[in-house]
Amino acid sequence: MNADIPLSYHDDLFFLDRAAASGRTVPQEVASAIEKGEMPERYRRNASTIPPADQARLARSRVLLVGCGGLGGHVLEYLVRAGVGTILACDPDRIEMHNANRQLLAATGTMGRPKVEAAKDRAAEINSLIRVVPMEARFQDEPLPAVDAVIDCLGGAAHRRELQATASAAKVPVISAGIAGWTALISTTWPGETGLAEFMNDKNGCELTQGIPSPAVGFAAALQATEAIRILIGRIPALRGSLLIADLAEMRFSTVSLQTGLDFTI
Repeated sequence: MNADIPLSYHDDLFFLDRAAASGRTVPQEVASAIEKGEMPERYRRNASTIPPADQARLARSRVLLVGCGGLGGHVLEYLVRAGVGTILACDPDRIEMHNANRQLLAATGTMGRPKVEAAKDRAAEINSLIRVVPMEARFQDEPLPAVDAVIDCLGGAAHRRELQATASAAKVPVISAGIAGWTALISTTWPGETGLAEFMNDKNGCELTQGIPSPAVGFAAALQATEAIRILIGRIPALRGSLLIADLAEMRFSTVSLQTGLDFTI
């Protein structure tokens, strides 16, 4: 977008009507309109940190969200509000009462529903200019779709290496997080590089033994979403090749390199 083009702001209906008339998808119409200086009113407060050209890139972006539980529900919320155009939400599970302590999608009215359907409905309530595609299956059961980033919101350690390897083969970066009590772990892995999965014990059950408090989940998800947005708009992610370890109980934070061959497991 030409920086000299003055912005005009419009409500959602303006873009929905234009998409219906043009035959383009709503995210495509939004991206094209932003590039012409027509900005959705809902993104007005993004402007200082996400310039119009980057907002258009977000509208054209596609991400695969693997897991729609604690981390995934919060990541979904942030990406939907930021304006990421297409979110493929992958999770075979249904919402249960034990999810309610930390999962944004778990509410009295959503109990028993597929998590991906709750994710789609939640997104529709927030932002009609993006779309969520529900994939009620394990990520292993479907070919990896064409996306710009994969967000690993799996619970525990199982299957993370498989997801990382699948994304690496497709040359797609992965943003991962894990929770163990008040400790949050966040990392971004580029194709072919070492990631969080290599440092997690596949038999690890610390999420169950140490608990999963909601503030730790929301904190980790916010950092995942931030890394994803930076990647989608072409910025360098802060945690590429590194692991952020955040002890929220003591408010202590440290970052270690995942490329140095450190011998430790989580």
